[in-house]
Amino acid sequence: MDISNARNWNLRDIRNLIDNNVLEEKRLEYKACAALQNIYKDEISKDVSSFANSDGGVIIYGIKEVDDNKTIRLELDEGYDINGKINKEWLENVIYSRISPKIDDIYINPIEISPDKVIYVVDIPKGSTAHMAGNYRYYKRRNFKSEPMEDYEVRDVMNRQIRPKLQLRLTVPRYIPQDSTYSFRLMVKNISQVMVKYFAVRILIPEALIEGRNFKGGRRTHVKGIMYREYTKQGDYKQFIFPGFHVFLNNKFLPQLSAEKSRVLKHLKIYWTIYSDYNNPQEGDVELDKIIGDRIEKSS
Repeated sequence: MDISNARNWNLRDIRNLIDNNVLEEKRLEYKACAALQNIYKDEISKDVSSFANSDGGVIIYGIKEVDDNKTIRLELDEGYDINGKINKEWLENVIYSRISPKIDDIYINPIEISPDKVIYVVDIPKGSTAHMAGNYRYYKRRNFKSEPMEDYEVRDVMNRQIRPKLQLRLTVPRYIPQDSTYSFRLMVKNISQVMVKYFAVRILIPEALIEGRNFKGGRRTHVKGIMYREYTKQGDYKQFIFPGFHVFLNNKFLPQLSAEKSRVLKHLKIYWTIYSDYNNPQEGDVELDKIIGDRIEKSS
């Protein structure tokens, strides 16, 4: 299940998690209702800060795991009284008062499970620095649990805010006749707080989409049994990207793609990697359908 949309979840999404027995993982954790008590404030701060110090994630307060004959089964807990002392404001206060520095953009989504009961879905973003729990220690997520961080790990997370972070967006023309060709447009945006001086992108495009076998020298490679062509492009000399700014890359290094084939094969993925100074490579993928949408004209 896609947890990136946890801020908009409702009871149906919670039921889907339970019915499909979606177990905990690095970015998802369940807590029984008993986990929100005054005596557990430091534990709450430990769990929330560990997600921020790792890759972010979601904690659901109100789902319990039941050990049933050596298997784990999920159950909806009793919930919290809407007008009780353990409410959204109480949880926000615990998180903001016990974690230092404050984690920006945390979102608490109360979900009604009955007319007078709610559970809480806490969406925690990846922090830009290391966050300390209420017991003055730093924690991370490992093996689906919160564990103390080593000193070097704390320093590494603290350096996040001084490392560049780029975001790649692939777009296409607004209107593409079905019997024509098109090429991706590449926009690179700096979403960090430091200037980026050097960067490069790597794009993997399914070979089946490329028009007329004009591969433009793209290196052949396989991804999950599908033939791809690899294309790379380095940012132009002195093409610096300031924080919050973006640049467009000249897309002449990319091949022309068949609009007709793209409609048929829109389920295929485009894979990308961004390299930048003083940072590890950032990788991602996107389905072709999300790039082209309904921009390819249908034949009459």
